[in-house]
Amino acid sequence: MVSFELSEEQKGIQKLARDFANQYIRPWAAEADLEPTPGKSFDWNIIRKGSELGFRTLAVPSELGGGGADLLTLCLVTEEFAAADPGLTVAFDQCWKFSRLLVESIGDEQRERWFPLFMDDPECLLAIGITEPGHGSDSFGLVYGPKIGIQLEAKRDVDDWVLNGTKHYIANGNIAKIYFIIARTDNAVGIDEGCTSFIVAKGHPGFSFGRYHDKMGHRNEVNAELIFENCRIPDRDRVTPIGQGLKFQSDLAKGSHVEAAAIALGIARRAFDESLEYARNRVQGGKPIAGHQSVQLMLSEMAMLVEASRNFVWRTAIRGEEEPFEPHYSLLCKPFVAEAAFKCAKIGLEIWAGMGYMKEAPMEKIMRDAAGYLHSDGSNKVHLLKAAQFFCGLTQKH
Repeated sequence: MVSFELSEEQKGIQKLARDFANQYIRPWAAEADLEPTPGKSFDWNIIRKGSELGFRTLAVPSELGGGGADLLTLCLVTEEFAAADPGLTVAFDQCWKFSRLLVESIGDEQRERWFPLFMDDPECLLAIGITEPGHGSDSFGLVYGPKIGIQLEAKRDVDDWVLNGTKHYIANGNIAKIYFIIARTDNAVGIDEGCTSFIVAKGHPGFSFGRYHDKMGHRNEVNAELIFENCRIPDRDRVTPIGQGLKFQSDLAKGSHVEAAAIALGIARRAFDESLEYARNRVQGGKPIAGHQSVQLMLSEMAMLVEASRNFVWRTAIRGEEEPFEPHYSLLCKPFVAEAAFKCAKIGLEIWAGMGYMKEAPMEKIMRDAAGYLHSDGSNKVHLLKAAQFFCGLTQKH
């Protein structure tokens, strides 16, 4: 029998995450969202406090000094954080995803140099550079071919690699301290054979930052351009075999998509919670609007979507720990929950009516944040196409 009963340890971490989110993230998020200059409102105090409580290193195995959390536990924490603010949640989520790369996907000598930098610095955030100005879904592996996808160039020069090009929309943009970069090392073949991955520190010569991205929602998530101008990276910081840079995408697949879905779940839950509270207190027609059947129908639909999404996230997280890993579950989970969150936000906006359209009300921000996950972590339609390739037996790649 399949059981979705949480362990006492998971319940404890879930409560700790909820308390942290309510004390530190939620009171700050709404005002920070209104800051017109992208990146200016980011609060390092929240990151430092989260590090103190063990959240930043939650995905690191306990024997290495981390929280040892499995995927389900990470999703529990993600939902709690995202219900307070999905943008700030991404700063932590990037650490959960990419700390696994530091532990599992790089060489022993590299791990000895890079892993302590992450563990010992309470402000050390992680990021990955995949998306480029001219290449988004192209880099997701639906179609392979010369000059399709990633174009940031890496050329071998004796014991170095010289990188030139730009990454954009990068989460944790210029606030991370360690970056994984997937670059094109051979344009005569597809990205499945022509990309290689590297690790680079903030401040490395030739590596700088461009503009912040000024977004409609997720205002508290820092996204920025990464610029490489004759950036020389030693071969010892090449973290995949030459031509196998997409291995990182495979390594991330178990957690990346379901954690993104958990962020969308937090948005959906917040939409429902705010709408239910408003409906219980807003009086029209001589009684709270929660007493009107039309509003009850909308609330029930929201509750249905939240519950279905949570079940999908939990089951996908559990399957992500099983072997053999079946990637289409996580590929299906993210678009389902993202669409559910967007629908919950829309329904909530109807329940709040005119007041919901005001910036002083929470639904306006929730609607903008929900829209972000229609494309964040990859377009929903691309996820569905990629999933179909797997369950139809059309691909075995990445």
